[in-house]
Amino acid sequence: MTSRQKKDDRQDDREKLIFRCRKSCTRGAGLLVLSVLLCSITSFSQQVPQTPPPHPILLPQVNRLPDANAQMVMKQQLQVKRDFDAANALRQKQINDDSVKLLILAKDLRAQMNSLGDGSIPDRLLREAAAIELLAHDVQARMVLTVGGG
Repeated sequence: MTSRQKKDDRQDDREKLIFRCRKSCTRGAGLLVLSVLLCSITSFSQQVPQTPPPHPILLPQVNRLPDANAQMVMKQQLQVKRDFDAANALRQKQINDDSVKLLILAKDLRAQMNSLGDGSIPDRLLREAAAIELLAHDVQARMVLTVGGG
């Protein structure tokens, strides 16, 4: 026998073994299903019919829908929350815009100060520094400010 024939014989043996295993597994699975059915039928026939509980599980007060007044209050609260979120989003956008302006002005002032050298500072640059300081205080105050949600 050549090595190729031995290899083919081994392959055939493997296939036969796999076929036998599958066949026995399907028989075993069939027996398992049959035994489960028999157990369930016998246990079902032995069960005592259950009586309904004397009172409902969920009380009607829990399942009740809110009345018109409660719905109106909930809608108002939702609107107040939406207004609160919108006002805070606007405030945050203004803070971001002013922060960008502040950064640009500060960089520009620094560049002008560096170009002057050690000479005296002109009044124009002092006014610009005061404007930057005022804008910085406004941004800081806006950061602390929160819009009340009622």
